[in-house]
Amino acid sequence: MRVLTATEIETVSGAGWLKNNLASLGSKIGAAVWANSGSLFDISLPLVGTVSLTTLAPDLGKTIGESMGANLGADIENTLANVPVIGGLLNKLLGN
Repeated sequence: MRVLTATEIETVSGAGWLKNNLASLGSKIGAAVWANSGSLFDISLPLVGTVSLTTLAPDLGKTIGESMGANLGADIENTLANVPVIGGLLNKLLGN
């Protein structure tokens, strides 16, 4: 048996469901945009030549998209949780 991380605990408890879903959606969108960027992220270096960031960091779009989705989801959840009546009901329903 091992100790769970904070993210794993939130996932198991059901907390952060909107954050998790938006992070997943963001990672897919970010990966698609990054993969289809073409030569937009090519950098010309004097001694090396042209270097493609999509080749050097293939998962960067996924990571950025996931981070943006998670931040957006967390902001929405926090805003909803702080609404006086509705926030209390949502926290009780979600077990937060």
